[in-house]
Amino acid sequence: MRKNSRTGSNIVFRTFVILIIGTIAVVTAYLAVTNFGHKFGQVFGQEEIENAGQTLTDYEESKAIYINDQKYLPDPDVYTFLLGGVDKFGAVAESDSYLNNEQIDFLALIAYDKNKNTCKILIINRDTMMEVPVLGLGGKSAGTAFEQIALSHTYGTGLKDSAENTVNAVEKLLGGITVDNYAIMKMDAIPVLNDMVGGVPVVIKEDLTAINPGFLPETPVTLSGDLALQFIRRRMDVADGTNLSRIRRQEQYINGFYNNLRLRVGENGNFLVKSFAAVEDYLITDCDYVKLNEFQNYIKTYPEAAIFTMVGEARQGPEFIEFYPDQGNLTQLTVDLFYKSAE
Repeated sequence: MRKNSRTGSNIVFRTFVILIIGTIAVVTAYLAVTNFGHKFGQVFGQEEIENAGQTLTDYEESKAIYINDQKYLPDPDVYTFLLGGVDKFGAVAESDSYLNNEQIDFLALIAYDKNKNTCKILIINRDTMMEVPVLGLGGKSAGTAFEQIALSHTYGTGLKDSAENTVNAVEKLLGGITVDNYAIMKMDAIPVLNDMVGGVPVVIKEDLTAINPGFLPETPVTLSGDLALQFIRRRMDVADGTNLSRIRRQEQYINGFYNNLRLRVGENGNFLVKSFAAVEDYLITDCDYVKLNEFQNYIKTYPEAAIFTMVGEARQGPEFIEFYPDQGNLTQLTVDLFYKSAE
């Protein structure tokens, strides 16, 4: 039988078209892969590495502090732990709003320098005026407000978000340092921890007979239970009624407490974990068992703490006392405790 010539021609034509399309597809794929390879190299290769280096430089520059043309950067070998006390009693509870009625009563930032083998504690005045980070609905950032750092904890539910907002405020106050870990506690925790370390010895420096009739100037006492709490917290009806006076008592108390804590940690390798467990109802922290052991090792290893306070001026504001830190002193203090010279 004779074959249809048109059918044969169609077969040849379709074969030719398929070959052309296949060739175009291969060329297109090659070009696409080549171009993508270039793009891939931009994202993950040398071009992006150079950009990443510039980004790192920009990041470092944003953290840099300059004193007399000398550049300083946060010291990665300094471990920091923030301790905070909230001015309320009772177990930690969630607020039913994005605001709560709790304020920070005291703040102490512990710095362990692994190279210099030192422990330094900075007491931060709760009346310090600064641009405090503000949280809005849903815990989202809503800018800042110029007010006391004590109000940093008021934003949020009173739980982790409020604690971390206080951490952010402290980091912002101190030039952008990183707080490695934190523990924010209700006042109920103070008497418990105080007695766990065996009480805290202090020498009464001013008339505190409103707290206890025996608290006369130059009287040595060992604080226990509720008296320890009143010693570090009471303000309006004792001495001159100022927070600066209270900070001097807190400085003395923290020194005695820390020394006794070091002794207890040396005697019991699990002391800090047990202490946190004893006050867990009154505590918000980002520390797990591993972090607590790391913190405990610092306490045990490093020598006695040197305590620092902020220099500045306390003024009567429209409603409350406002503390304005001396910026030059605060910058120098920040560098001394948390930064190192940029080589």
